[in-house]
Amino acid sequence: MKSRGWKPIGKPLNFIPNPPASYNAILVPYPVSTVLYKNIVTAMETINGARVISIEQIKNPDIESLYEYMKKQISKECRDNDPNERELYHGTSGDAVEGIINRGYDDRHFSNTGAWGHGAYFADDPRKSNGYVNPDPKTTRRVIFYNKVLLGIESVQTETDATLTAAPIGHHSVHGAGGWPGFQFHEYIVYRYGQALPYLKITYTAPS
Repeated sequence: MKSRGWKPIGKPLNFIPNPPASYNAILVPYPVSTVLYKNIVTAMETINGARVISIEQIKNPDIESLYEYMKKQISKECRDNDPNERELYHGTSGDAVEGIINRGYDDRHFSNTGAWGHGAYFADDPRKSNGYVNPDPKTTRRVIFYNKVLLGIESVQTETDATLTAAPIGHHSVHGAGGWPGFQFHEYIVYRYGQALPYLKITYTAPS
């Protein structure tokens, strides 16, 4: 195509179409030139020997709608209508990868063995998430999700409680504060379907 020398006006649009009706989600390469892409690569490099292969944005209208609904509901229960939305990591493997892309964080499949009970676990440091990732046996590649998570009113805890099936009354999430024996990193746990949205799929390699 011949360049006409036109000068673009305003910011370029990054439009991602909805998936076809026969699919729940589509994956689109995330722009390499963006600040977020570069920041994620830098964060992932804190994992010993990690190399990012691709970062893809997940477009799933069904779970996006559910997330926006939860965001409105939690906002109503928080000071200044602030739902305390954070961008956090989640590592997983095997069939769970496709499950999260297509159905989000479904509470029927939440961890039953976590330190804070039956919930979906997230971290602000990918090194923590990497500990829950196994390489694909064929490609040796690994996956960590970069998510939007509604923490709302956090219950900050410095002792584990594996009996939890919901956040304590008056709270929307549990924050396992790090920096104590056995728990170097901070952990963030939500217990309701729709409270977390998988936003980016990070594919990478790292030594076992």
